[in-house]
Amino acid sequence: MRALVAYVVLLAVMLGLPVLLYTLGGSPFPDQLPTLEQIANILAEPDNGTLFVAALKLLLWLAWGHFSFSVLLEIVAKARGRHFSPRFRGLSGMHRLASYLVASATLAVLAPGVGNAATPPPVVSMAPLHPLGQVADDDSQVYEVQQGDSLWKIADEELGSPRRWPKIWKLNAHSKQPGGHTFTNPGVIQPGWNLHLPHKRSEPSSTNLAADPPAATEADPTPSPSPESRAQPTSAHAAPEHRADSVQLSSGSLVAAAYVAGISTAFIAGRLHRRRRRQPPESHEAVTITPEPEPPPEIRELHRLHRQTVAQQEQPMPTDGELIRRSHSIDVPKQAQLGETPDGHPVYVNLEGPGMGFTGPGSLDVLRYLAVDLLRQSNNYRTEIIMCTGLAEKLFGLTMPDLNHVAATLSGLVLVESHESALRHFEETFFLRRRMVLERDSSGVDELRKTDPGESLPVVLLVTELDDEVHEHVTAPLTSGQSAGVGALFLGSWPDGATLLVSDTHSVETAEGRCSDRFADALLFNITADEAAAHVLQLASAQPEDAPAERLREDGKSSWSGPSLVRLTVLGHPMVHVCARAQPLSLSWLQLNTLTYLALHFSGVTRDQLSAALWPDDDGKDIHNALRHLRSALVTATGYKSTDPKKAPFISASTTKDSAIYRLDPRLISVDLWEYEAALEEAKIASGPADRSAALAKAAELCTGELAQGLTAEWVEDQRYPLTRSQADVLAQLAELLAEEDAERALAALERARRLDPDTEETYFRIIRLQLQLGRRDDASRTAELLRQHQHGLGVSGDYLTEKRLGEMFRT
Repeated sequence: MRALVAYVVLLAVMLGLPVLLYTLGGSPFPDQLPTLEQIANILAEPDNGTLFVAALKLLLWLAWGHFSFSVLLEIVAKARGRHFSPRFRGLSGMHRLASYLVASATLAVLAPGVGNAATPPPVVSMAPLHPLGQVADDDSQVYEVQQGDSLWKIADEELGSPRRWPKIWKLNAHSKQPGGHTFTNPGVIQPGWNLHLPHKRSEPSSTNLAADPPAATEADPTPSPSPESRAQPTSAHAAPEHRADSVQLSSGSLVAAAYVAGISTAFIAGRLHRRRRRQPPESHEAVTITPEPEPPPEIRELHRLHRQTVAQQEQPMPTDGELIRRSHSIDVPKQAQLGETPDGHPVYVNLEGPGMGFTGPGSLDVLRYLAVDLLRQSNNYRTEIIMCTGLAEKLFGLTMPDLNHVAATLSGLVLVESHESALRHFEETFFLRRRMVLERDSSGVDELRKTDPGESLPVVLLVTELDDEVHEHVTAPLTSGQSAGVGALFLGSWPDGATLLVSDTHSVETAEGRCSDRFADALLFNITADEAAAHVLQLASAQPEDAPAERLREDGKSSWSGPSLVRLTVLGHPMVHVCARAQPLSLSWLQLNTLTYLALHFSGVTRDQLSAALWPDDDGKDIHNALRHLRSALVTATGYKSTDPKKAPFISASTTKDSAIYRLDPRLISVDLWEYEAALEEAKIASGPADRSAALAKAAELCTGELAQGLTAEWVEDQRYPLTRSQADVLAQLAELLAEEDAERALAALERARRLDPDTEETYFRIIRLQLQLGRRDDASRTAELLRQHQHGLGVSGDYLTEKRLGEMFRT
């Protein structure tokens, strides 16, 4: 419909408008050119409207000419695969309209079921090998290393940017050098070595731009790249030069070294989180030496292999924290290592593009490996897998309760009920991203990731079994030739991409389709169902379980069991809980900011207010796309199906005369801040001490911390302390009401008030007074010392009035 409307508007403006102008006002060109004397007479005489009409007619014709020219430029740009065309100063608005209409019209060729798919991208051939055995550019130069050189310095002097040092390393890795040396560490180079340099005009990849420099001296070498970094190329078209790092497991399965490191690091992370949450025994309990829980054999083997690999590098064994930090990455992978050729070189599958199918007796083991390998890379919104629960049970060998736990914990796994739902979800994701690309006038998702890092745009993989319905829904997204960050892996023959026939020994018997030559006779990575189950559960257990996520009351029970689908908590760390989901929903920084700002404005905010709050330094951001992504995340997590398709779920939008008003839908989202404010109102109108105490107790349960802890926006800072102060006041008032009948609860409430607002001296005084009344003089002395230490941190230590009051309290 959008494409149809765009076609109608384009035809109406480009063809209908000139016909209308010609009919009403005639040709824009006069029959004969007026002389200067005639022009002077016309300008000197009073205007009877003729001059104004002529000027208006000329202006309309010029506007039509500019718009038509802009449309033609956009059509040519789209035909050539460009994403922008020249802008005209002062007329950019009309040009953007032309660009938007042409882009919208192209949606028609991307719709499902279209007959002619776009031409597939050309196959990039491998570059020739230079004498040292590495891939080299035809016009690459050889540089002789001098004393004091480093790759960072060479890249700066020879290539124009020090951050292009990974290009040199990639071109020369494992090359033979004079003196019998082999270049195996980018931080260690020696004078007299010959290094091939890439051409100066080549553009560095986005990954290289973020690379850190290697060590500059031989005396202090840096560790060689980890298996994680060696196993993945930085570009979708880069041809890896090194030999594959593969590991044979005791079960006969074959996996990549990076896979071993990833699962082992997940085990280390899970062990670290378990140790952080350990509760020491009580004073009356015996201290015993308890052995560590034994991991499953599938995990223990990978962890042992990982430690052996690290030890073989002849470097000191890194700490657990160091290993976890090394595994951290925010780059979205473009390829996954699939196996190795007979001569030991790695082969990769593109995660974006036409997709790949697997057939034969070994296909399930290979697809199982790929799915788990992508899940281990799903942290930091890097990858996302869509599959139905039936196929997930077959691949991962887990029961439904375990699968639900894994899906709730791993943000990279999207489980849907049926095969049809998986196809529909994948299709919706593609068209959502295509609209984003078109509306923001970008070349693809890669550019969106660079220009708007706040958007969560992982590579999205559909994993499914093939049937007739698959072709109808996914052919257009996979073969459109447009970068939307989506791909697919199939159990079955896939004619629009590549299909590999995998033997029971997991080697490729035949390879057909696009770029299939590189997979000939390759040995593919694979794991068993038992290994997949253990590895996936280990990945889930590696996710940190923050204590605030439990939102515990004093009695240890969950603080949310309401009827709403979504629970938003903004007092303390902002979190989003979904009904019947064990863990909070993982959202991006931008999405948490959006929800928190809307929670602070129950009656709603305008588009300009929301845009200024989220992007105070840039008013050109598209708020509609940000809200669309947020709604999509909430709908996916809750499975909500709207009864009214015309109304947006979770975040409603109502149009006024001047703007649109956005607000959270209280029928679907409950917010702790709203309940806290309602409890304060109840306390204000309470008719007696009992009602007031009940209202204050209700508000006290929601006093869980400062507003949006961890967020640093200016609008948060403005409202943070008033809310914190009010929480401390609620707890202090509740303590005052409880002091006579339940001194222990009163003391606990005052301690919570002190932790919330440690600057208020009166809270310390009340705690001390209550402790002295209970005969706990030592506790009161410690509280007084806490007050002195806090004052010292504020630079007001030894205050006379404070010390005078403390002395009076202890004397009496």
